[in-house]
Formats: sequence, structure tokens, C-alpha cells
Amino acid sequence: MNKEMDRRTLLKSLGVSALGAGSVVAFGDVIHVFALPSGGKVALARAVILADMSLCSGCRICEMICANLNSMGRNASSLARIFIEKDYLKGDYKPKMCYQCADPPCLNACPVDALQVDKKSGTYARVVIEELCIGCQSCVEACQSHFQPSRATFDAEREKSIKCHLCFGDPQCVKFCPLGVLRVERSKKGFLVGYPVIQGD
Repeated sequence: MNKEMDRRTLLKSLGVSALGAGSVVAFGDVIHVFALPSGGKVALARAVILADMSLCSGCRICEMICANLNSMGRNASSLARIFIEKDYLKGDYKPKMCYQCADPPCLNACPVDALQVDKKSGTYARVVIEELCIGCQSCVEACQSHFQPSRATFDAEREKSIKCHLCFGDPQCVKFCPLGVLRVERSKKGFLVGYPVIQGD
């Protein structure tokens, strides 16, 4: 049994667990939106990347593809929006992806609304609008307080925050993974994934 809860188990349990954590789902639009404690609402993500941890060999092709295609040919692993956590002694490799949270700490923390929901692609991913980003890294700090490593990171050369945008509907890490570790799961109703459930992941 994998020590880390796999994404399928996680997604099955979140509908109840996230509610139990004190969050509220707004049923005016079925469960397409999430009511925030502030009274605002955010559309649920309709696509997420899942991983079969047992298949991962730690090749890091997903990181290289992500960095190269999303950072204008630059290949530094720090520019990837997906991360491989390695335990060399045990031979364990764990892809760490953005959960596209229902109550996204990154989006809530941004002071200039540079983080928005991508409705155009149909994924409803939480994306950084780089033209609006002021490089304050509030999103990185907010994500880091719930996830290790932070799924939002910082491109120091361009002074912009970056995070997974699901390649606007066609995730390239999924396409190029040689072992079929990664796949895209889609739902018209959205995924009720929230950081209170997976704190410390």
C-alpha cells in the first residue's frame, strides 16, 4: 500500500472531507462553484493531472518537458510546474502536481488578481496572468504554507510567479511521460479538492 494517498482515493473522499473541513459548496450551479469563507465564489477546476506513483521511475522527463515548453526553451528544473520528489535510498519517486484547489490559497493571496480561473480552455485551472503579475510571490508563500514543495514557484529571470496551467487543456507532461504515470482526469461538475484535506503534502 502506498504511504501517500493516491489521487483516485483522494478525489473520491474529497466531496465529504472538504465539506467537513468547514468549507461550503454553493448548489446554485450544482457543484460548479465553491463558496469561500469571505463570501466570494470560485469555479471548481474541471481537469486535474493524476499520477500512478507505482509506475514512476524518476526519469524527470515531465519536468524537462514542462520547463522547456512553458519557459521559452529554458530547461532549469526550477521552471517546471511539476516536481519529482525522490527518495534515493528507498527508490521512491513521487510526482507532485498542482491540485487546482477548490479554495486555492494562491488565488486568494494574490493582491492584484493576477491569478484567475481559466474558463476559456474549459479546464478551469487556476492560472497566472503574467501581464498582471507584479512578482510579489504572495501566491508562492500561500501555497507553501499548505504544500511542500509549493506548487506555485517563481521565475527569477522574468520576475513572475508561475504554476501549472494544464497547458491550457493539453498537458504536455502527460503526453510525453514514457511510462504512462500521468493522466488527465476531467469532470464537467469540477473537482472538490481543497488544501485542508491534504495539508502537508
